[in-house]
Amino acid sequence: MESRVRPVPAARDPAAGRRSSWLELFFDLVFVVAVFQLGELLNDDPSAGGVLVFAGLLTTIWWLWFSFSYFADLFDNDRPPSRFVQLVAMLGVLALAASLDRGVADESGRFAVLYGLLLLLLTGMYGLVGWRRAAAREFCWWNAAGFVLGAALWFGSLLVPTPARYALWAVGLAVNAAVAGPLAYARAGQAPVQQSHMPERFGLFTIVVLGEAVLAVANGIGETGWRPAAVVIGIGGFVIACGIWWVYFASTFDPEAGNRAVRGGRAVVVRSYLYAYGHLLVYGSIVAAGVAVEVAAREAVHGGHGVAGPLLGGSQLTLMVGCVVVYRGFDVRVSRRVALAQLGLVIAALVIGLGGLPPVAVVLLVALAWVVLAVIEWTAPPVWRR
Repeated sequence: MESRVRPVPAARDPAAGRRSSWLELFFDLVFVVAVFQLGELLNDDPSAGGVLVFAGLLTTIWWLWFSFSYFADLFDNDRPPSRFVQLVAMLGVLALAASLDRGVADESGRFAVLYGLLLLLLTGMYGLVGWRRAAAREFCWWNAAGFVLGAALWFGSLLVPTPARYALWAVGLAVNAAVAGPLAYARAGQAPVQQSHMPERFGLFTIVVLGEAVLAVANGIGETGWRPAAVVIGIGGFVIACGIWWVYFASTFDPEAGNRAVRGGRAVVVRSYLYAYGHLLVYGSIVAAGVAVEVAAREAVHGGHGVAGPLLGGSQLTLMVGCVVVYRGFDVRVSRRVALAQLGLVIAALVIGLGGLPPVAVVLLVALAWVVLAVIEWTAPPVWRR
């Protein structure tokens, strides 16, 4: 017989519909600043090394967003103490964002301290709930253990120089994500269950990163003086953003995904972390695609080193991988036509990544692939397992 997660009474009325609160929307606004800073970093250095720095820093920022958002999904009651904790977290994230304006190479110690403190805040949040609610204690203490282990590694990184410091950050994130996540659900005898709105939270963050991509498109046109080639690239970049929006909210977004996972049992809940963690690949790809369009506009007008093609192609390949991971989280099935359209986008990404095409052709080819994929997914949407 399938093992099911035994529910713990929720902080909110589970019968009531859940929507994002005004504070959660305000919370996302702080992350807009961080995503903007990361996009600027990638725009300044779109090389392979710059992409690695961007990916690593985006992972750290996104993990904080997910961790605080998921805690709110489980336990937030929108009372003054809960609001105060989220506001403190926002201040900490804003301080992190301020450290990203030139990367963290010169301020890695400060970044590590701020990040470790935010992980300790999450440790205290889960520890307090576990202490006050005996039914949720084991689950909360597993999560608290994950965050305190992560914090210890981030603080411990202060004892070693870079780049070993960055390696400890990566280990801290990996340990944190494994323990305060799948292991917590797999090992705890009971887990809190309530009407989840995490899919909506993922959707809202998708809008945040799409906004960064659209901003990059506008910057590409403005910085090149509205030259015809830049305008054409800008239009193509906007079509790409629209295609991503269309496909995500037509097929990837499902408001009941979280609630179905809880009803499906422990194994389904653990597997659903693929859905959650796969979004990181989606978000990073969207931001990188926007930056690639901005770089393409600059290269079309002023010339350059031809990095727009590899950056845009790589972002599209990563985006498709992210979609596959997200789909696997809930066993989403796509039709043969959709699979072929996705394959077409992968082929287009490989062509522009390796073919050395002109910047205008690079952007328009990807834009065309997204139009085709959006049309096909509209006529044959994926099927979510019910």
